[in-house]
Amino acid sequence: MRFVTLLILMLVFARAEANVILIDSECVTLRDIFPGFPVNDDVYCGLDYGQEKVINRQMAAYIINKYKVTGAQPGEATFKRRGTEITEDRFKEDIKNQLAVMYPDMSVEVEQVRMTRPFFTAENMQYKIDIPVNRFGNVSVGVDNGTRKYSYSVLLKAYKDVYVASSMIKRGELVASRAAVYRMDLSKVHGEPVMKLDGFMASINIPAGRPITDSVVEKQPDALKDSNVTIIYRSGNLEISAQGRLTEDAYEGKIVRAENIASGKIIRGTYAEGRKVIVNSR
Repeated sequence: MRFVTLLILMLVFARAEANVILIDSECVTLRDIFPGFPVNDDVYCGLDYGQEKVINRQMAAYIINKYKVTGAQPGEATFKRRGTEITEDRFKEDIKNQLAVMYPDMSVEVEQVRMTRPFFTAENMQYKIDIPVNRFGNVSVGVDNGTRKYSYSVLLKAYKDVYVASSMIKRGELVASRAAVYRMDLSKVHGEPVMKLDGFMASINIPAGRPITDSVVEKQPDALKDSNVTIIYRSGNLEISAQGRLTEDAYEGKIVRAENIASGKIIRGTYAEGRKVIVNSR
């Protein structure tokens, strides 16, 4: 029986020199090298799915001497962890499916994937994809198969229905009546598209064909500069009112400057509904 066992140990390396030995774990163990060996220590760990590890003659001699494997001769063996390669087509499809969940209101196309190294998973092909949020063009997409993490360069193009100036909109003009909806490549849209135009006016001259974004509009004031207002001075239970005039555009709930018409003094107060400027005494 001892002779048969030794013969098996010697044949393992001879067989492995011409073949790749498939294993399921990330570690190559003594029993992977010598089937039936009473000790099963790890010899090498860290194998990714689909990755190979060569146990060369020098390492084999070290293992044989360390564990006193009687009768075995050093050889060379290649071990490979089982795994399934994710093809470029499969990767693209998985990215598309995730993008459809991330951006249900727009169309995102995967133009190109640069897989600079092969990517393997467990045989059930389960893995995680990490796509940066609200980034398009060339982006770095991460993948995680549970053992290793990699990243690949992916070219994404996103298309969305946005408002575009249908004719020149001059600074200070309301934009809602001069805009139309077009489907556009978001890489050509600079800024965040404004999806509700009511109450907004142009902060600069907007040429025809330009997407309407937060960088070219501002909220319409609740009252314009030079509008007449009532200035209300409050101090405890005392309240005094005076006629005033705005020296700048005003927004409800915001601090605004106004001139007291009787005294000519410029005051600062909170603009309130009903064309009032409230000045609270401290």
